Amino acid sequence: MPATTVPRPHSRFTLQEAARLRRIGHSTLRRKIADGSLPAERIGRRLYVRPNDLDALAQPVVGRPTNDRAVESAVARIVADAPRLTPGQLERLAVILGGTR
Repeated sequence: MPATTVPRPHSRFTLQEAARLRRIGHSTLRRKIADGSLPAERIGRRLYVRPNDLDALAQPVVGRPTNDRAVESAVARIVADAPRLTPGQLERLAVILGGTR
């Protein structure tokens, strides 16, 4: 009876495997390792990276808010971080927007 191998979950990937599976350039991975943003292990001549470390490189893409509550929340954050306007600036803004003060 032929021997069968049971696939085991990967505890680490070679750079070639990581580049192929995560669709990241091999040179990008080497650069991340060199600058310290991607931990790696060297075993013999090969470099290995852990899947969790690769996942940590992913940065969420922030798009436009998709619902009213998200828009209101974004506006509230912008307003909270904005500097206070002087009375002169408020008056000028009111004129530009067509209102009166």
